[in-house]
Amino acid sequence: MFVVGVAGFTAASALCALAVGPGMLIATRVAQGLFAAAMVPQVLAQIQVMFAPEERGGPMAAFSSLVSLAATLGPILGPLLAEADLWGMGWRLVFWVNVPVGVLTLVASLRLLPESRAPGAALSTAALVLLLYPLIAVSDEAHWPGWATALVVVGALTLGAFALHQRRARARDGTPLVEPTLFRYRSLRDGLLVQLLFFVPVMGFLMVLTQFLQVGVGMGPVEAGLTIAPWAVAVGVGASLGAAVLVPRIGRVTVQAGLALLMGAFLLLTPVAGGATPDLGLLDLLPGVLLGVLLGGAGMGLVVAPIVQLTLADVPTEHAGSGSALFNTVTQIAAAIGGAAIGTYYFSGVRDVLATATGSPEALADGVGGAFRGTLVLCAALLVAALAATFLLPSRAATPEAGAGARARAGAGAEPASPRTPVRAADDARGARAPGA
Repeated sequence: MFVVGVAGFTAASALCALAVGPGMLIATRVAQGLFAAAMVPQVLAQIQVMFAPEERGGPMAAFSSLVSLAATLGPILGPLLAEADLWGMGWRLVFWVNVPVGVLTLVASLRLLPESRAPGAALSTAALVLLLYPLIAVSDEAHWPGWATALVVVGALTLGAFALHQRRARARDGTPLVEPTLFRYRSLRDGLLVQLLFFVPVMGFLMVLTQFLQVGVGMGPVEAGLTIAPWAVAVGVGASLGAAVLVPRIGRVTVQAGLALLMGAFLLLTPVAGGATPDLGLLDLLPGVLLGVLLGGAGMGLVVAPIVQLTLADVPTEHAGSGSALFNTVTQIAAAIGGAAIGTYYFSGVRDVLATATGSPEALADGVGGAFRGTLVLCAALLVAALAATFLLPSRAATPEAGAGARARAGAGAEPASPRTPVRAADDARGARAPGA
């Protein structure tokens, strides 16, 4: 699945670069998204196969940090590549750059990654597509259409079928894609809730911020990307500091401090939003936007890596891979909801401004700034809910000895499967089909 995803994404990127018109570009972008959907979730599955249970904490924390960094760096590198216009390629370079990276990844994956299988992947994928597609597709609609409601209902039913399939898979041979008993563990349930409430406003904010800097302030894509570049740096610093230094000492307070910093950053940006005009330059925004970006990035870093450790605090090590997969699935869902819901809120305000604006750049900027200010307040309010939910988290992160007493905390009936030993992992890597593998 991963190899097919990488190969398809690489080929679709080349076709995007070769597009002769908007129709072909849109169609090949759809193909890109479909192959990416096949590729990205398999990273988590490979982590589960390649690392023993007690070794997965580090790779999962690194994965969470890299996802956040990538989401921040993408809007910066894309415009830089497009405006560099190397060899006269223009925007096509944004897609061509994926081709050599994809080819190298394809070769490496064929040589280095072990084989693994898990039942239920098709059902879970179908359920998520049916649930998330309406949220994204109707973001520019004035009213929620009936077909979107129908897709959501079918998606919910498919998700129920997936849950039933997983229970049967566990009873049959003990190899479900998602371990059904995981939801007995409080740290996992509460951690997934915090992650959902955290990622919805943050990912929505990042998308809206890049739009505001270009439409409201009049920046070019590269200048807007450079303005939020400190966010990426601050995320890396905050994630390293939080996971390695603060969590072992103060536990969940690390996440709470990160959320408080994020809320402060959003509120700090509200007066900047109201005073933004196309006449402002990068230097004019230093006291407001850049300080807010630095604080916000540091706050996000203090959340993204520590929340993984806290979420898995009560989960036995033999279920760490499945728990981590659930965690990152919720992250992807929250990111999609954030882009759709927060984006819809912002663009609805901008649309109202465009319908009533007098035509002057100042009036347009003031209206767009007002829409951005309202979005910031909404994001801060959602973070308050996330902060309240953090008090449900365990006070300390998981330790190597935590798995011994986790089953007792989970309640009756939570019988973990046998842990994967290094020998068992090696058998799986060679494609062995031993009972229960």
